[in-house]
Amino acid sequence: MDSVTIVGCGALNWDCLFKVREIVIDRESIIEDKHESAGGSAANTIYALARWGIKAGFIGAVGDDVEGRKILQEFESVNVETQRIRIVKGQPTGQVIGLVDFKGRRSLYVQPGANLSLRLTEDDFAYAAKAQWVHLSSLVGDEAFESQKALILSLPNDVSVSFSPGAIYAKRGLSAMESILKRTNILFVARDELATLMGTENLDAASQKLWELGVETIVMTMGEVGSWVGWKGKGQFSPSYQAHVVDTTGAGDAFAAGFLWGVLQGKPLSECQRLGTVAAAFCLREMGARTGTPTIDELLTVAFE
Repeated sequence: MDSVTIVGCGALNWDCLFKVREIVIDRESIIEDKHESAGGSAANTIYALARWGIKAGFIGAVGDDVEGRKILQEFESVNVETQRIRIVKGQPTGQVIGLVDFKGRRSLYVQPGANLSLRLTEDDFAYAAKAQWVHLSSLVGDEAFESQKALILSLPNDVSVSFSPGAIYAKRGLSAMESILKRTNILFVARDELATLMGTENLDAASQKLWELGVETIVMTMGEVGSWVGWKGKGQFSPSYQAHVVDTTGAGDAFAAGFLWGVLQGKPLSECQRLGTVAAAFCLREMGARTGTPTIDELLTVAFE
């Protein structure tokens, strides 16, 4: 079998999102709508890239249940290779319960399920080593984290690495994440995650430290404001592409997909940033992390119109 261009590794979840009038504490609110779909940060990015024609595979774990089968079927519908995804007997597929208000703001609750059982093997290492690129996002649990770290450290130098730590890994702090960051070519991070990870809200100090560690490119999303991309000691801000915000779930993953598609096509970083911005805008318009994923023609038309 031919090697894939990019391999993803991270949580595989079934997302159950509830549209509510407001997110409350110790009060009641009305559920207006419900949306269920496959999710997981790296998984969302890999799904979009595969839909846009990039040959992709994924390493992860699902339960032996209906949700696990649906996750595999959705990957297979866009030709993502799934042979390195474990089906864990007796364990439920990971689940995310999300509350989304009418401004698109959300509150997410994770039940890891089968993701906790993921232990990477030499076969996984060999599979990833044949790819051009590996894209990593977080898993819950120390053993799963150490297993992912071993994967990254095993990769040949000619395999590039992108990393979306999210809130779960950002909370581990810089010392815990340092070995992965040293091997990271592109870091995708939200502004609050960067502050948590680096222990400072000073962007200059945080980015300088990351560059010193070896991170080549820092991609920081800033919500409605826009995004900032830093490389070689300098940075470039780009405003967001205006969209009617229905749900912010998966917007950062969509940004990463657009950006990485541009990188894989050899486009300059400014164009990669534009592709990420537009992909995120499409995501924001629909409930769920993948519902709004554009076709490649839609993405390119809007990005370069």
